[in-house]
Amino acid sequence: MSLTEELAKLREALAERAGLGDQLESKREMEHFVSFRSLREATEATTHFEDAGWQVDADIAQDQHSRFPLRVYRIQRIDVEHAENALRSVHSITLKHGGSYDGFGAVFIEADGTEPRGFFGRLFGNP
Repeated sequence: MSLTEELAKLREALAERAGLGDQLESKREMEHFVSFRSLREATEATTHFEDAGWQVDADIAQDQHSRFPLRVYRIQRIDVEHAENALRSVHSITLKHGGSYDGFGAVFIEADGTEPRGFFGRLFGNP
């Protein structure tokens, strides 16, 4: 997907999270998933991500699709401004090294600052 499409997808996800009560101003780990065609590209991108302040899972191995996936992450707020800036940064570095951007994720933080209970916990009132 293009950066414009990824930004639209991000804004939609953030609006949905806010509507469900996620405290977007609370810091948490935001992760991005990217992949590369070669070990060289993945290794060079890893160095670039780390120089830009990101952490990268260190185990670079080829997957079943002959790609080299990476999980890039850092602790940050996920309000629209911070999340969009992070996406732009990751997307730019990924493209510079010939990679593909595959998506993002972050835990949900409720108003009291805790991660949400699981499905059965919400159903039965237990954590």
